[in-house]
Amino acid sequence: MNNSITINGKNIELTEDQVKLLVEALCAKDESAKKQLSDFAAGRTVKIGKFEMVVLDQQEGQTALILKGMYGTEFQFSEEGNCYNGSNADKKCQEFAQELSEVIGWDNIMPHTVDLTSDDGLDDYGAVERCASLITAEMYRKFVKVLDTCNPKCFWWLATPYSTKHHENNAWVKCVAPSGYFNYDYYFIVNGVRPFCILKSTIFVS
Repeated sequence: MNNSITINGKNIELTEDQVKLLVEALCAKDESAKKQLSDFAAGRTVKIGKFEMVVLDQQEGQTALILKGMYGTEFQFSEEGNCYNGSNADKKCQEFAQELSEVIGWDNIMPHTVDLTSDDGLDDYGAVERCASLITAEMYRKFVKVLDTCNPKCFWWLATPYSTKHHENNAWVKCVAPSGYFNYDYYFIVNGVRPFCILKSTIFVS
């Protein structure tokens, strides 16, 4: 086996023991660069696996985060109506949760409740429990100052319907414009999917 490295164009041969020491040093350096998630304040960006995520809040050993970019930019909210439960956007967020679990394990992802009350106050759609989801309009208002610092350059869906069949409107869904203002689109329009999750604050991130 040929163990060598090239530095400034010069090839340097290494023994097996030297290779082992070099690998251990690199691994130690990588681990030392990591901190617990609890060390990061709201607004900070952390990397978990391949995902860059923005810290929204720290609460009693749990950290609320949202993906910094999009987990897909051209997705219909749904194929039939504006209810988040079971929609294309819902399934995409569950796909994100699965990928995240492969990095940190399901035990470190805390399920949360998604309130599907419509923008005009109707509770026809109830609520669902998810490990990853879109945020609601209410959550956007709560975290708007942080989100304003990391708005992507595309429209992205919220979980909140504009109204329901009770008010003869189950077609529109709330979304956010690149500049940060609220908007709404028909459920069959394509926008970005930006997953939210709550993780245990004791996990190590970079």
